[in-house]
Amino acid sequence: MKRLMLRESALVISPELDRSKGSKIFEERLKTSIEEIGLAEPIKVAQLPNDKYLVIDGVMRLRAISNIRDGDPEKFKLVPAYLVAFDQRFEIRFQTDIYQDLLPSQLAGLVEHLHKSENIRKADIARYIGVSPPTVRNYTGLWRMLERGGLFAKIVEMMDIGIIPASNPYAWLRLNTKGVRYVLETSFSEGMLAENWVENRISDARLGQGSRFPINFVESATNGLLPEYYRESEHVRIQKRDLGRRRARKVPNVTTDLTETLKHLARISKRSPEPVLRSAARSFARYLQ
Repeated sequence: MKRLMLRESALVISPELDRSKGSKIFEERLKTSIEEIGLAEPIKVAQLPNDKYLVIDGVMRLRAISNIRDGDPEKFKLVPAYLVAFDQRFEIRFQTDIYQDLLPSQLAGLVEHLHKSENIRKADIARYIGVSPPTVRNYTGLWRMLERGGLFAKIVEMMDIGIIPASNPYAWLRLNTKGVRYVLETSFSEGMLAENWVENRISDARLGQGSRFPINFVESATNGLLPEYYRESEHVRIQKRDLGRRRARKVPNVTTDLTETLKHLARISKRSPEPVLRSAARSFARYLQ
């Protein structure tokens, strides 16, 4: 995608592509984040005949920038944006809807169900929801944390709420149970029992209180510990990390015949006992047809 730097006056918001109905708390956090670190993810736009650009994805980010500029017109004179094809506007918008409407744990469960029970390749799942293969790999990591249960599952719950980033579950997965408790009680809870601290933070977050931990803090806290806190030796961890990076760099072949995939999705949308899976399966099917 071509990257552009555009003036706010050149950007057009269409009601048919606007789904920004986030909470006031989320909007304030988004504004604060953009003020502090800038726009981490550029918006997506399509060019219009009148030299304007239609906002395909990023309405809330654009509104946050507009609010920032109301207080200081010298900030964000130009908005970073990726240029996409106009005829793909609904496809891109729809992919974003699927991705944003599910919590990380729900997406992790969906990916594993489609892959293991319905035999859909993870490369195809990544394509359907409009994310990269490494992102799908992260969902696999989240699912493994849920399967381990205990404090691992509680960390995923905090990821769903936004207390801890979900972008690197493998920082936690390299630890054993003893290691997770050690990290939480020495680097996060200031000595409080890990279970009590987790419940307190979750309660505060649901009330819109408390701060979030950046990913570099998580990676630093889980790195360089004594061997007794890790599941495997450092040599094995390095080998697995390098293997994962090589896999992420591979360009997967995509499936062209979607007949069997649509059959699988139809079965899930009718028979799955999980409402989230039924809804997501219907969304995938509509996108593919």
